[in-house]
Amino acid sequence: MGHGEAMIDVPQSGISSPMASPLPAELLRARLTSGNGRLLVIVATMLVWLMDLLLAKHLERNQGIAPDLHGIITSIERLGTLLFVVVTLGLVVSLYRGGRRQLFGWGLLYLSFSVIQLIANVMAMIMTAGHHQGLGLAGLWDVAAVYAQSVLVFMLIYIFLDVSTPGGIFVWPARKGEVPPTPHIIDYMFIPLNVNSTYGPTSEALISRPAKMVMALQVLLAILMLTVLIAGAVSSFN
Repeated sequence: MGHGEAMIDVPQSGISSPMASPLPAELLRARLTSGNGRLLVIVATMLVWLMDLLLAKHLERNQGIAPDLHGIITSIERLGTLLFVVVTLGLVVSLYRGGRRQLFGWGLLYLSFSVIQLIANVMAMIMTAGHHQGLGLAGLWDVAAVYAQSVLVFMLIYIFLDVSTPGGIFVWPARKGEVPPTPHIIDYMFIPLNVNSTYGPTSEALISRPAKMVMALQVLLAILMLTVLIAGAVSSFN
């Protein structure tokens, strides 16, 4: 009997692992790297690039910048835009033709460059915050554009971290007795939108320390954007 019980215990422990259902992050990775999921990624990356281009053109036309600095800032912005386009194209090509390692490399490069561009846009927004006098709230469109760019950039970052981290970085809530649903891109867009508005985590529990550092950076940028929005709204009516 002792030998029989031992033989029963071994197969039971061996079957449990293969039968485990895939995690939400694994299901999402399969969805975003095939079919229409790739189109969603491309649209999101193109929107980030479009907003960055609009903000760069707005900075070039700004008359409040000193003439000796205007040429330097314009050259830096144009070079940054060119690099941004090249990196975006590399990401799109690797999404369709590249392997997993190549896609990870281009994705990391794209997101790193996007964060640098976002921080540069926030700094530029702060430097030109006093030039909205008499323009009304319509003159604050650049603040809204940076805000939207922030939501898109951090949405892509959270998707990238979730699908590339073993086990994912979020614990997705589910109804009692049900398995966690496969997250949609809208779920990831809700997270940075909520963080920008409340400066804190959402109902999705964050369990990754690198992701917590990323969210802390987003909170700091969101506070700067809110400060510029209030200062710009006050000066626009003076």
